[in-house]
Amino acid sequence: MRVVIVGGGNVGFTSAEALCRFHDVLVIEKDTAKADNIRSLLNVSVLMEDGSNPRVLRSAIDRIDAEVILSALSDDGLNLFIGMIAKRHKPGIKTVATLKDPDYGIETAAEGVEGIDVLISPEQITAEMIVRIALLDNVVQYDYLESRNAAFAVFKAYRDHDIVGRVVMELDVPPECSVVAVYRGDATLLDTETAQIRAGDRICVFGSPEAVEDFNRLMGIGREAKEYIIIGASPPGIAIAKALSQSGRRRFIKMIDRSEANCRNAAKVLSDVVIVHADIADPQVIRGENIDRADVIVSVSANDERNLLACMAGLRFGVRKIVSRYSSEEYEEIFKHTGVESIIGYHRIIANEITKKLIYDENAILRLDREGELFFSVGIDGRSKMVDRCLGDMRLPEGVRIAAIIRGHGTIYPRLNTIFLEGDEVLIFAHDVNRAKLARFLGRDAPAEL
Repeated sequence: MRVVIVGGGNVGFTSAEALCRFHDVLVIEKDTAKADNIRSLLNVSVLMEDGSNPRVLRSAIDRIDAEVILSALSDDGLNLFIGMIAKRHKPGIKTVATLKDPDYGIETAAEGVEGIDVLISPEQITAEMIVRIALLDNVVQYDYLESRNAAFAVFKAYRDHDIVGRVVMELDVPPECSVVAVYRGDATLLDTETAQIRAGDRICVFGSPEAVEDFNRLMGIGREAKEYIIIGASPPGIAIAKALSQSGRRRFIKMIDRSEANCRNAAKVLSDVVIVHADIADPQVIRGENIDRADVIVSVSANDERNLLACMAGLRFGVRKIVSRYSSEEYEEIFKHTGVESIIGYHRIIANEITKKLIYDENAILRLDREGELFFSVGIDGRSKMVDRCLGDMRLPEGVRIAAIIRGHGTIYPRLNTIFLEGDEVLIFAHDVNRAKLARFLGRDAPAEL
């Protein structure tokens, strides 16, 4: 695939990084420092020009005979404009626009409108992920696979949970989900049926969003979260506050931001949220705004240092759930070092969306936070080693777990007595799997991402 990316900022760079391993990429970036950085770090071509100039855009598309153009500038209006100009020059090109402000969302080609084929909004995706984590008491990670209407969630087991001390096969696991792995310290257990849940385990569940909610209730809820503090009156912060306030339960929600303009804007759209104009970096604010009373802290400011400080304050006061995003990849290890489990990497969201929407959408690939882990799907034909066999009778390669089966228009979450049929699409969870052994089992090449 030949791709033109307009813009070499955070979104553009991460998109180029995700694509360039297996595809030809040309990045258009007018800033010298950004262009030089991309050229030195990535295996891509770089054109130092203004990508919003129609002449430059047409030249770049023709230069590599582009099949896809992805516009990742900071100006949402320009991203839409670039997609439309590209479509006018080459009607068959796939156009992708990234958005920050949901107000710029428009109908796409899938909805019968010419111009933009795919819209990617990392801000909106961040907000949706954080809302699910914040509302599901026991969830520390959450991702959604739109093409399969399925969610991947990681639950943390505490001592007061009903399932601690019980074996997974003895649990009343909702039928529309599978327990695909149990993380215990640095170890990953894939033989989940016989795993006994211990306090501190993280339980990975794949299933329908409704079944994930049911599993959350199955674990038990010690104390329902009622007080939320949101750091950052950014678009994601406003979207999160709005979703929490409209979730059907009574909650106290407070939003803190040091920008008066941001606070005024938030106050216009959030009538039942307390808006505080203050700087979380001020110790007096931390004490005066009762951070210690919060059940959940959500930090989504545009500044990684402030998000990190909010996490540290929450940890110090023993807040049970802390959710934070970080924008710069360099901060990933720092956030992980704090011990906060629910951290949302902006660059990971971008890379996952590019992977799902542009590279492997037909194979439903979802890259996970742990290195070497992903979901992918394969079709079963008459030559497959899985056809007409029962899951319990199969010897799967080490590191492989069957998560779901797509059969017709339905989804089956397999148990040991499930039989695989020709024509099934099988969704596989892979963890540090040997590509050669997996290829032999599948009877075809393993995904290049492994």
